[in-house]
Amino acid sequence: MNALLQFCAWLQDTPSSTAIRESTAFWPILEGTHLLGMALMMAPVMMYDFRLIGVKWKADPVSKVKWSFLPVTFFGFALMFVTGAILFWSEPLKCYKSGYFRIKVVALILAGLNALVFHSTIDRTTAKWDMASPPPFRARLAGVMSLTLWAAVIFAGRYTAYNL
Repeated sequence: MNALLQFCAWLQDTPSSTAIRESTAFWPILEGTHLLGMALMMAPVMMYDFRLIGVKWKADPVSKVKWSFLPVTFFGFALMFVTGAILFWSEPLKCYKSGYFRIKVVALILAGLNALVFHSTIDRTTAKWDMASPPPFRARLAGVMSLTLWAAVIFAGRYTAYNL
């Protein structure tokens, strides 16, 4: 961890980190854009997860719901990722010291692994269960895990921003 702490201290002392952190115009735009990216990603993810769980859009095939929302999801994720990296760049020591930030990173990794496992296994057989009611257990489990992990990311991110 010492090397990570040293990296965060070095990054925080860079002129670009200071400029971002002390900017009166760029900082609020950056935070707002990060939240916009989160909304653009999370709304479609939640809608897809609700379909996987079998709560909403039961009359629509899972594949239709997925492909309706995927472009917006990817755009939102890219926007959220880029702005999140810049936010980290601006306050790396605050993030390093924050237990909430660590929870957020772990939840992000687990959410990514959940998506990877889902899309590389059960999602490949969607044609077999596209209209199943309820969807297979593993699909429902992936949906519940996704909702839970992304909720953890959001809450931990909010607490990271307003603590320390």
